[in-house]
Order: sequence, then C-alpha cells, then structure tokens
Amino acid sequence: MGCIFTKLCLPSLPDKSIRDYWQVDGVILDDQVEGKLLRRPSGIIYVYNGNLEYRSRSCIRNRRSTNITLNICSISSIKSSNKFTSLSNGKCVCDVVVEISLKESSEDLSHVAFISNQADTISNTLRSICEKHRQKPRIFQFNSIDVEGIEIECP
Repeated sequence: MGCIFTKLCLPSLPDKSIRDYWQVDGVILDDQVEGKLLRRPSGIIYVYNGNLEYRSRSCIRNRRSTNITLNICSISSIKSSNKFTSLSNGKCVCDVVVEISLKESSEDLSHVAFISNQADTISNTLRSICEKHRQKPRIFQFNSIDVEGIEIECP
C-alpha cells in the first residue's frame, strides 16, 4: 500500500520525451546568506531544456511544492560523496549525495546536494550531459552531388 501511495505522490514529468530523471530522497541547500543548511523533501530531478530541475513530492493539495531550477551551463562541478560539507559554515551531513557547485550563484544558491542511493550513477550521467552541452556544435554542409559532409567551423 505504501508503494502505491509513494507512486501517486511523485510529481509528473513536464514532457514524456524526458529520458534522464531520477527519484531523490531529499535535497540539501547551502544558504550562503544566512549560513545554514536548508532541507527539502524527496522528489524527482530531471534534465529539461538545458536545465536541471527538481520537483518535490507533494500529496497534499494545500502544500506548496518546491521547485529548483539549475542552468546546466552554470554548473561548475558534479561529484558523488558520502557526506556534504557546507561552504558557508562548515557543517557536515553524512549521507550519500550528489554534490553540485555552481559558477554563478542564482538567488544566493551556489551549492546543492541531492540525497540518493544512486549517487554514482546520477553524477556520472549528469557529468556526461554537462560535457555534451558545453561542446561546440558541429555543423555539416551536404552537397546534393556527393554524400560526404564538410564540417563548417563555427565562430
């Protein structure tokens, strides 16, 4: 019964074509302004339109669901570890996490951790997605006479 209840409370994905999504047991936010760690409930993270998005699990209609959006271009490092250490006050949380650091802090958010048992898999996949996203696009021009493509250098 609990398994069915959990499935009903999970937020739905915005698009059925999303391939990369994971369930997380919680989120830890490192608040740089107040110098404390903020926790968010379990939910789902997914990659959509160049962003890494988090939606919290919400079974009660009155309760506001928490959403976090991180631009993939602003992510500086992704790693999995057994503990999360705050950059602002040095507090440590012992849990299996995917730790994400951002280049540009948006809304005073520059350090986030997603708690999950699949931390290694999530961090490896997110790292490869970020690398692919940062690569310079290749544009090929095809002639109608021959089949070989000629790569055009982008400025």
